[in-house]
Amino acid sequence: MSAGPNRLRMAAAMLALALLSACAVPVPIPVPAGADENRSLSRVGRFALRVEEVGGKQNAVQGSFAWRDDGSHLVLDLASPLGATLARVEAGPGRAVLRESNGKETLARNPDELVGIALGSDIPVSGLRDWLRGRVAEQPAAEVAERDEQGRPLAFEQAGWRVSARQYDALGPTRLQMARSDSGGQEVDLRLVINP
Repeated sequence: MSAGPNRLRMAAAMLALALLSACAVPVPIPVPAGADENRSLSRVGRFALRVEEVGGKQNAVQGSFAWRDDGSHLVLDLASPLGATLARVEAGPGRAVLRESNGKETLARNPDELVGIALGSDIPVSGLRDWLRGRVAEQPAAEVAERDEQGRPLAFEQAGWRVSARQYDALGPTRLQMARSDSGGQEVDLRLVINP
């Protein structure tokens, strides 16, 4: 017995709703009660990571992220373009843990290498704690090539990364592009777009 037109329309509507909800970015991670609002930052957006190997082979991954940093504790959720959870990275003083979607946990001293495990290439999580706020980190020394009228960095190099920060809102840049070349000739390009 064939399905009636109403059932087909209902099934199509449910499928469309499921696809739309699957494409949603992770929800913002709430800042804990009592946290210092001047030190806390919560951002949600999309990322695109492209790695070019020696010889021209390219690998790319993209998806969405939710970031919450209260100044001492960092939580970073990564999701695929369809909304499936890839991993959660949590970092505090001297300790970081990666929780993958399959339940596996990996410990490290800093979050940079853990995100590298999740995405296949190291990304500058430690630097992002400052860069997402529209400032350069205190260490290592940075070379700022361009600032806007308010003194915020637009183009700079720090910790081996060439960073472009654009379209500032009240919290920091809403567009970040980071690129680096490693000693083996690998080229890494990471772009973040913050949701309004």
